[in-house]
Amino acid sequence: MPGWPTVDRAADHDLVEALRRTDTDAPATLYDSYGERLHDYAYCLTGEPDLAADAVHDALVTAQGWVERLKEPGRLRAWLYALTRAQVGARLAHRGAPPRGLPLPDPAEQEDPELADLVHETLGELAAADREVVVLSLRHGLTPSEAGAVLALTSRQAAARLAKARDHLEIAAAAVVLARTGRAHCPDLSAMVDSWEGPLTPLLRRRLAGHIGGCEVCTERRRRQVDGARLLDLVPVGYPPLSLRRRVVETCVSPERDQARTLIMDRGDNFDRTGFPAPGARGRARRRAPRRLAPVVLAGACVLAATGAVVVINGGAAADKTALRFAPASPEPSAPPADPGTGADPGTGDSGSPAPIRCPTRTG
Repeated sequence: MPGWPTVDRAADHDLVEALRRTDTDAPATLYDSYGERLHDYAYCLTGEPDLAADAVHDALVTAQGWVERLKEPGRLRAWLYALTRAQVGARLAHRGAPPRGLPLPDPAEQEDPELADLVHETLGELAAADREVVVLSLRHGLTPSEAGAVLALTSRQAAARLAKARDHLEIAAAAVVLARTGRAHCPDLSAMVDSWEGPLTPLLRRRLAGHIGGCEVCTERRRRQVDGARLLDLVPVGYPPLSLRRRVVETCVSPERDQARTLIMDRGDNFDRTGFPAPGARGRARRRAPRRLAPVVLAGACVLAATGAVVVINGGAAADKTALRFAPASPEPSAPPADPGTGADPGTGDSGSPAPIRCPTRTG
């Protein structure tokens, strides 16, 4: 690992207790213990320094504010990586664009530019989850259980992905290493690179990798001379900006930053039963929003309905008053009641046409 501070499990327990007690020095200790390695991890996910710094800032502020959600203090390391990964994912999803990928190695800073380029190319060929398992395990020293917790995988799944991806990486690197040093030990390999000088072509590297994967002699030499963890050291380290530590500490402890801290904690308040970021949290948060608004909307609808009813009643009363005001002085004779036997309207005949008017007969 690239010279990061070594933090053992006992130190993790002490750090969690300090965060739970809200010690004023706890945020600084948290950053000093994990800030650099978390930034490197975020940088490996994105290839973008600014995005990585913002993600780590919000992840550490979330950790300080929601440390009570972490059920097992011994899992602090994996929890911090999971929070950082969630922050990176949220930013990439909001932006709607894929990450730039692993940072490119600078040939001027590499002792072996050819091998460094090969490692970068080979890691880029892996599936995203496999590449993350390799980075978390070989570069950051997480166990399969911890890497699985970060990636929402079981320990067995994480270990299987690591074994497969590590073999792929080491065999690809062995093509370069053994082409330089293994010719005397394997006649077949020697014949493939006989009189070859300079960097290997991609086609020749693939042919050598295929041979090494099936040759017992070359496989044994690969295990002795090629180590995946050392290969990951060839990936450029994503060092954080000097200002990041101050930003994290100020947001965690400064009263002037209370509003920013509250907003960050609200965005990060979605954990599973163990306290780790819940998979698919962003989608569930969006679905919950209408349910929060439902009581308000229902109350508004009731108010509008009641107001409408009052308007209708008042409007009807006003209409009745207007009709009475302009009604004729002599009211018309009221119609006789309907015949209960027929249910017919007394004002109409059987056919529905107006009934004939009968004049009274004068007698005497």
